[in-house]
Amino acid sequence: MNRNDFNECEIVQDLLPLYFDDACNPVSKELVKQHLSTCEACRKIYEELKNDTIDSVIKKESAGVLARHAKKERNAAYKAGAIIALLLMIPIVITFIIEMTNGGGLGVFSVLVASMLLVAALTVVPLMSQEKRLVKSIMVGVLALLLIMFFVDRMNGGGEFILWSVPTIFGLSIVLFPLVIQNVTLPITLTDKKALLTMVWDTLWLYLTIFEVCIHFGDIEGMRIGFIVATVMMTGVWLVFVIARYLKVNTWIKAGIITAIVSIWTAFSNDVCAYFIEHKSQLTILYADFSNWENNLCFNANTFVLVLLFGGIASILCILVGLLKKKNK
Repeated sequence: MNRNDFNECEIVQDLLPLYFDDACNPVSKELVKQHLSTCEACRKIYEELKNDTIDSVIKKESAGVLARHAKKERNAAYKAGAIIALLLMIPIVITFIIEMTNGGGLGVFSVLVASMLLVAALTVVPLMSQEKRLVKSIMVGVLALLLIMFFVDRMNGGGEFILWSVPTIFGLSIVLFPLVIQNVTLPITLTDKKALLTMVWDTLWLYLTIFEVCIHFGDIEGMRIGFIVATVMMTGVWLVFVIARYLKVNTWIKAGIITAIVSIWTAFSNDVCAYFIEHKSQLTILYADFSNWENNLCFNANTFVLVLLFGGIASILCILVGLLKKKNK
């Protein structure tokens, strides 16, 4: 190999990475291509550059290490879950033996089994589940809680289970249903409607709770009042939800509109309820007297006026800021 060839090899070898990535200009590309067709040494270097065996080995080895580590962690979790499950079985077996020996019923035993199931929902289920642990723990926990109430109700003569379970599910749903639905796979048409489904679910359970409690105690008038109050309250909640979720404006304008709705709803919801419940037309704010804070009616009126005043100012400011940002954008 003469000196010119050596110099050309050095140039080509410097260009090989760019040639490999197809990042060099057409002249350099043609030079490298012609040189590789005649130079065995540079062609060998180029083939080694194309060979990603080392990277593949590293990637496979890394994946193998992670997989082995994950398997080890899963095995440890399964063992821990199995041990806890066995420990939970001990009081169940002991209680069963005692109940059978004394000739008693299975009431206490059933309650204990449901209680251990509740403990398992918080310990065994998360350890032994590979996916959607939170959802599974919540579902098993709620089931165990309902079983406890059912068996306790049976022990006390029955008749109270529905009264206990409906408000319980409603209360738990407010906190837990958003967590459950967030981790549940829904049909494509419903994937972007999880917030709407949560609102519908909670609203239905609110009305169902009022219905069950009033039916249980035979209070039909209380049911009517409860439905009216719930409707007035939920109207404000739904308005806020619809604006926050679906109104196509910037955050500042949304905040201003929501602040206005909350202020108006706070000031006049009591009057609306009074109109539909007692058929009484009144505006509490008309009784405002800032020199008198001892009378309950004046106290409420003063509070509502202040809410309207400061809420209105905050609402206007937020909307103005939102309009300015929209204009600048």
